Amino acid sequence: MKISPLACLTCLTLFTLSVAEAEVTFTKLEDRIRVEVDGQLFTEWQHKAWKAPYLYPVIGPNGVNVTRNFPMKEGVEGEQQDHPHHRSIRFSHRNVNGMSFWAPDSKQGGHDATIELEKIEEMKDGDIGELKLLNRWMGDGELVLTEEVTLRFQPLPDHEMLMDFDLALTAPDKDVTFFDEKDGGLGVRVAGTMKVEDRKTKDGKGTIVNSRGDKNAEAWGKKAEWCDYFGPDPSGKTVGIAIFDYPKNLRYPTNWHARTYGLLTANRFGKGFFEANEGAKKGDGDYTIKAGETLKLRHRLYFHHGSPEDAKVAERYADYVKE
Repeated sequence: MKISPLACLTCLTLFTLSVAEAEVTFTKLEDRIRVEVDGQLFTEWQHKAWKAPYLYPVIGPNGVNVTRNFPMKEGVEGEQQDHPHHRSIRFSHRNVNGMSFWAPDSKQGGHDATIELEKIEEMKDGDIGELKLLNRWMGDGELVLTEEVTLRFQPLPDHEMLMDFDLALTAPDKDVTFFDEKDGGLGVRVAGTMKVEDRKTKDGKGTIVNSRGDKNAEAWGKKAEWCDYFGPDPSGKTVGIAIFDYPKNLRYPTNWHARTYGLLTANRFGKGFFEANEGAKKGDGDYTIKAGETLKLRHRLYFHHGSPEDAKVAERYADYVKE
């Protein structure tokens, strides 16, 4: 059966229009902010469900959630019910001025740590949607840090997505120190089906790979420009979540807290752990934001079909660093 050139052109035109007209919209709800693409859920910014905000669920290219459901939803087949503070996608750190914003339920050192929404600064619908939020990192009821989060959502063909996760961290009237810890940074806990291996059974079909070629357990602690966690989503089709570091970020390229059980975080405050074999000592990863000063960090997440090669992750990263 032959297809006429006119028919091909018509199909291409319709496809191009469908991509170009994809619109990101935001809806403010009582306890969360809903993010949709052409009326279909992509994710929600959960700001009241817990002591710190996170994005959940996160709908991947095949229309299913690509982050772990636990502890928001329990009993999902194939999921490990460990580390309840690994909530989908979020930014945090284990030791900020002695308090744990990574696992706030732990009340590390007897402190009560929370991250609270102060205000929604902007919700801008469009072909690239932008959500800007101002958060307060609170310790024992007092302000420790202000955090401006800017999320940009850029839909791609075939239901892929680029999501920028930019941060401006400001110390108010006192210095703020991010102490050397492996647990911290911008992170994702992938769907149970995507993990490299189960912690108990060792079963798994996922893969971790970074820009330097390190794979799976070898990627833990290594510095790299980007890192990708890919494997079968709950529908059985291969997808990936890549996190990109930006050249102007502190300590670029970042170290990666990449775990085969499903965790991937870009953590630039853990040198004493990640580079211990190269002579780094505990405390070498400490970083202090002086009172009144701001630390800015940029990241991009790429939700894609297939392997990094299939999705041309390296090429996408090359485009990102030119921005």
